Amino acid sequence: MNDQKKQWHWAAYFAVVVCTLFIWHNSLMPATESSAQSMSVLHHLDAVLEWLGLPVTVGHSVLRKLAHMTEFALLGVLWEAALLAGNMGQKSGYSVQSACTLCLLTAMVDETIQVFVPGRGSQVTDVWIDFAGACLGVLAVYALFKVRTRKGMNEA
Repeated sequence: MNDQKKQWHWAAYFAVVVCTLFIWHNSLMPATESSAQSMSVLHHLDAVLEWLGLPVTVGHSVLRKLAHMTEFALLGVLWEAALLAGNMGQKSGYSVQSACTLCLLTAMVDETIQVFVPGRGSQVTDVWIDFAGACLGVLAVYALFKVRTRKGMNEA
């Protein structure tokens, strides 16, 4: 692997670590602080929720679930990119499985952390929501990678 590819490879793993720490840091927030943060974001979306006819309580719940799904989609993108960057030029069908498994483990740790935080709790449904977001991110990167490599083969 040349120096530039090594740098991209390590940068991708560094991004995975930063994203994982961000996710776990959010889980360490007590319920009151986490709820206040969500409400401040929700306040900016009041007009959209009103237009959709959703009450704020439903909007709050949906917003929190979408935030979980989005942060795990990003984690999935980063894991898949890191694993693909490390395997460039090598045939490997395990990047999708590995990235999804690592994201699932991260989600399980995330929910376990919340058991020990005041006012928070762990929910299996949150693990599934996180995992669904991660899988979407992983599959998006893998699909782009496949399209790019097929396009490269057709041009050669």
